[in-house]
Amino acid sequence: MRRSDYKMSGKDRVLVNSFLYTLSALLVKAIGFLLLPIYTLFLTPEDYGITNLVNSFTQVAVFIIAFSLYSTVVRFYADYKDDREKLKRLYGTIVVSVSISGIVFVSLGFIFHNRLIEWFFEGISFYPIIVIALLNLFFVCLFTIHQSIMQGMQQGKKLTIRNIVVFGLQVCINLLFIGVFRLGAVGVLLATLIINIGYFIYMLFDLKKSNLVTFCIDLKMLKESLKYSIPIMPHNLSSHIASFTSRIFINNSGNLTSVGLYGVASQFGTIVDTVQSSVNQAFGPWFYEMMNNKNKDKRKEIVEFSEALLLLYSLIYMGVGLFCQEVMILMTNEKYIMAWTAIPILVVAFSVKSIYYFYIYVLYYYKNATKKIFIATVTGSLANILIAYLLVPFYGMYGASISFLASKIIVVLIVVIISKKYDDIGYKVGKMLKIIIPSLLFMGAGLYFSYTKYLLTFSWTNLIFKIGVLLVYILYIYFTNKKLIYKIIASGKIQQLLIGKRGVI
Repeated sequence: MRRSDYKMSGKDRVLVNSFLYTLSALLVKAIGFLLLPIYTLFLTPEDYGITNLVNSFTQVAVFIIAFSLYSTVVRFYADYKDDREKLKRLYGTIVVSVSISGIVFVSLGFIFHNRLIEWFFEGISFYPIIVIALLNLFFVCLFTIHQSIMQGMQQGKKLTIRNIVVFGLQVCINLLFIGVFRLGAVGVLLATLIINIGYFIYMLFDLKKSNLVTFCIDLKMLKESLKYSIPIMPHNLSSHIASFTSRIFINNSGNLTSVGLYGVASQFGTIVDTVQSSVNQAFGPWFYEMMNNKNKDKRKEIVEFSEALLLLYSLIYMGVGLFCQEVMILMTNEKYIMAWTAIPILVVAFSVKSIYYFYIYVLYYYKNATKKIFIATVTGSLANILIAYLLVPFYGMYGASISFLASKIIVVLIVVIISKKYDDIGYKVGKMLKIIIPSLLFMGAGLYFSYTKYLLTFSWTNLIFKIGVLLVYILYIYFTNKKLIYKIIASGKIQQLLIGKRGVI
């Protein structure tokens, strides 16, 4: 570790890694959004619906295959970082175990492929689409493990560089397969499979070169890891299952084209969530270190820093919610334009979820508390599925969006209640809502003419109005949060965030 590592405080490292993780995650997790111009140019809404349904299935399956051991990789690094041999055995055990689990799961998928299509993929052929999707599952799981290893070690720069390369290759192969060879949905899925196979080979090389893995199955470590991760599985799975189920309902009550439109709308919501989750990937390790210090003064620092991050999120809500219509018109063709009308609902849902991201780390920190996380997420997801079942047949993607919003409200309420039973570090929901609600009210005001007068058309007058609303909101947060803003500027954290000060990693 370089000297400069010691010069940067934990919060500074969180800020810089937040920037790096956000960029990295935008390239990998939100690649569907970044490639929308390509997808909507060469793919029909039905093709996009197919890829979106398959991707939702993948998001569910990877947590089942890996038993949520990604969370263990991040959390246990803080415990094993001073014992290299134990760390190597931990990583090796997880990689080998997930590999075996992946082979079993994929094999079962091939054996019971008829049931798979009947339950989840109505209207989609097994060969080649489902075949490619199943093969991809194995490599996606290991890709995510390697990403989690770099995240846990706070190697934000390394993670970002790798993902920039992945993104560049993904763009090139997608252009080749769907732009030149015109392979449609098959081309998108095949490109993803090729990228993940290549990354798997790199992962093995990198782990060995960095002396980070001893390939083995340490039963004691595996048991300890599963004891931590399995209780988190319902939590990790539930929201993805609800999202996947909503798409199944839309497909069954409508068609794959409707799934495609909702999928495009969801990509914009993903941008908000990706920024939140990426910042919190950097926030989590720092939070654990602060809590390990057992210093009560550090708790006030955690709360203040969380409020500053929430203020940052509110600007993102405004940007995505206000200008999603113009971006949609710019990035897609006319077949997809109506998708924008569901985006503000999803933005509201993700803004509510931002509260959850802070409280959940209290439960992650107290290992016994992880057993109760599923109460919130499972309850919220069941509500999501139930409401979607009732609303989707009548309101399509709007019903799915409303059910998603309702589920996030339920999840946040339950997580807040449970976390306070373990440790009330000073978070106040009311104070957080004072930041979130004004941003949503300003967003609603800015969208008035979009919904009432310019639903399907671009208008310079409307765009200028929205920019004016955004500027007024910026003035509002400045005058209501002067002290906090000046404190951040005076600390130099913004400059470090923007320039990516050397020595962070």
